Amino acid sequence: MPGKMRSYVANRFLLELQKQTAGWLLSAEGGLATTEAVQERLSGGFSVRKHAGNVKMEEITFTCGSSMTEPFYQWLQSSIRYEHERKEGAIVTANYDFKEIVRLSFYEALITEIGLPPVDAASKEACKFTIKMAPEWSEVKYSPGSQSVLPVPKDTEKQKRWQAANFRFAVDGMDTRRVSKVDALTIKQNIVDNAIGERLLFQKEPAQIDFPNVVFYIPEVDAEPWYKWYDEFVTKGHSDPAHEKTGHLEYLQTDVSSILFNVDFFGLGIIKFTPEKLEAASEKVRQVKIEMYCERMDFKYMPTGKFSG
Repeated sequence: MPGKMRSYVANRFLLELQKQTAGWLLSAEGGLATTEAVQERLSGGFSVRKHAGNVKMEEITFTCGSSMTEPFYQWLQSSIRYEHERKEGAIVTANYDFKEIVRLSFYEALITEIGLPPVDAASKEACKFTIKMAPEWSEVKYSPGSQSVLPVPKDTEKQKRWQAANFRFAVDGMDTRRVSKVDALTIKQNIVDNAIGERLLFQKEPAQIDFPNVVFYIPEVDAEPWYKWYDEFVTKGHSDPAHEKTGHLEYLQTDVSSILFNVDFFGLGIIKFTPEKLEAASEKVRQVKIEMYCERMDFKYMPTGKFSG
């Protein structure tokens, strides 16, 4: 039909925070209001009456690489440190020539989950964050005919610097030079929905942060010191804070010397020591899986490639 708007392919997603560009995303979903049908049974054999119940907001989930802005990474850092900041912003969908077609605006959002990627010395994959945030409310605006042009990313090569094979892992007083892999780390911020008066929506309040266990793999030939710590800590029960350790995981650039991101671990206690299955005639280097609890973590973004405190 003449003049009818054609369908479009949307494959570019921009994050805005506090009315400023925060970077291009790899994927995004969620963020809309949801409700359930509430049933009211009437007497006299009448059919059940239904109406909409309380409104709840979906979490927004998105993935991104290492080309986000510094204020975005500072938001992650402050959230992990219990310095919670509510943000307003938008997930903007653009077409192939960077023209805005859909805008999901969100308000009073708190970060609820930070997914740090796994690292693996044998991997050729690029790393990415998986972030979840909970807004108190949101709205969608469609503008398929918009002439608003979004900023074209200038540093398209930046994401290629962040590879899963480039990392450095350390635990206080232990030899970690041949650690081959560290599993993904998912930090979860619990949120409490607080009903306020006659509001249709809930006010969201941050609660406890759940820090994940740290799981990594080393060759069996390097496992003896780790088994000694495990034996003392678990078998013999010497698990007081004096026997806990600290450590860190550095996500490195391709030069394997400059740091992109650093994750510090505090209060590490070994809880599992699991050698791989024994297999006759296997030519694979046998690994030992080690798991530690972690009381607290800290995240640092290194724009200069060096520690900045």
